[in-house]
Amino acid sequence: MAMTYAELKTNVQDITEMSFTDAQLSMFTKQAEQKIYGFIRDLPILKKTYNATFTASSGVSLPTDVLYIHSVVQRTGDGNVNRKALVQKDYDFLFEAYPLSTQVATVGEPEVNYYALDSSDTTDYTSSRMVLRVAPKWDASLTFTIEYQYHPRSIVDTDGDEEQPWLGTNYDTALLNGTLVEAARFMKAEPDIIQGYDQQFVMAVQQLGSSVGRIGMDSYRPKAVPAQPLTVPAPAQPPQRQG
Repeated sequence: MAMTYAELKTNVQDITEMSFTDAQLSMFTKQAEQKIYGFIRDLPILKKTYNATFTASSGVSLPTDVLYIHSVVQRTGDGNVNRKALVQKDYDFLFEAYPLSTQVATVGEPEVNYYALDSSDTTDYTSSRMVLRVAPKWDASLTFTIEYQYHPRSIVDTDGDEEQPWLGTNYDTALLNGTLVEAARFMKAEPDIIQGYDQQFVMAVQQLGSSVGRIGMDSYRPKAVPAQPLTVPAPAQPPQRQG
């Protein structure tokens, strides 16, 4: 069942039998969202792809909603049908292994092997300060597909007429109980009340975590061999004394 932010605010106040200001409810909700997204990483629904064109020896500023990078793939050939995954390295490695003096000449389509994250010194705090750089360098434009985890829009910042965020639409139980935990702590509620909300929140997050595999994350990878039970050898018995 889906839950809008207006419904969430009403439910929190009805359950706690308390009235809160909009600023307080906003704080509770955003804190709960941060907890959930921190506990459950790599949700496929929160992945995005970004197609970037690198000019000669330059980097590309990443979108402002990037949390972390999943993969960087070079696309070459007619229609960019050939794909090659790059390996992430530390930025210093790119400098040491491929100094600025070594340029790759344009012979066909050069292959790039590595990428690293750098930061820009821009003073515009509304834009991203994360810059993606690749190596070896070249003197032609190349196309890359960047898959990344993004920072989702908060349900607090969503109008009723807009498409609701994925969390409120699909796992409102986790969102509601997480918000109740923050509200109860704010009220300095009795420990048993906070513990009750917290237990329901943990159960909802565990349910969300168990559903990640069913959503299809990393479906191209072979399934891991199930863990085998640990067997501990029995301690050696002392020899029987002949008597």
